[in-house]
Amino acid sequence: MGGKKKNSNIQNASEEGKLVWTPIMDEALMDAFLHQHNLGNRVNGSFTTKAYENIVNELKEKLGKEVDKDKVKNRMKTLKANLSKSHDLFKNLSGFSWSLVTKLWSAEPEVWDALIKVNNDAKEWMTKPVLHYDTFVILFEND
Repeated sequence: MGGKKKNSNIQNASEEGKLVWTPIMDEALMDAFLHQHNLGNRVNGSFTTKAYENIVNELKEKLGKEVDKDKVKNRMKTLKANLSKSHDLFKNLSGFSWSLVTKLWSAEPEVWDALIKVNNDAKEWMTKPVLHYDTFVILFEND
């Protein structure tokens, strides 16, 4: 009776083979992809097998976590989908800018109001930071 009861709602990610990505890990991932992009380890818009090997090794070294190619690909797929939402909304609009400092989209109130009238979902981007947007544009704008 003296033992502690394990909370069944709390899952130990390492026990289940899952990797819980943190903002710092995401930044390291984006930096690793950018590094491979700059080295030319991308052919016709796809990263090479060597690029993925290098990314996995770089993340293992930087983060001290067990990562593999599948985890890297899955996380990048998730990040890309999330960043694409913001990019697709703002890419052809005038009056908006993304700040490298605040990581937020900004515009004059009347510009926001006009957008929100035609797309109510845009309201969330007034206060929702878009991390790694600058790197995303370099890596994927032409995809």
